[in-house]
Amino acid sequence: MSKYKNKDGISLNYDGDDSHKVLVREVIREAIRILNSHAISDSQSKSWAIDRGINFLEENFDIKEEWNEVSNS
Repeated sequence: MSKYKNKDGISLNYDGDDSHKVLVREVIREAIRILNSHAISDSQSKSWAIDRGINFLEENFDIKEEWNEVSNS
């Protein structure tokens, strides 16, 4: 998979060890852990992991209102 680029061709770069980059990587790792924390054969567990992962990302990146506006249009 290739890196996401916006319409202007800009992609994220979080190499480095300044505190902001480290914190963002930690949040992303935790989101991945949450999304992977389901029982493979249990669809209810998968649904929980996806819902929890979405809520975690919305909360930590302050995008809940923006996402709801996009999904409701």
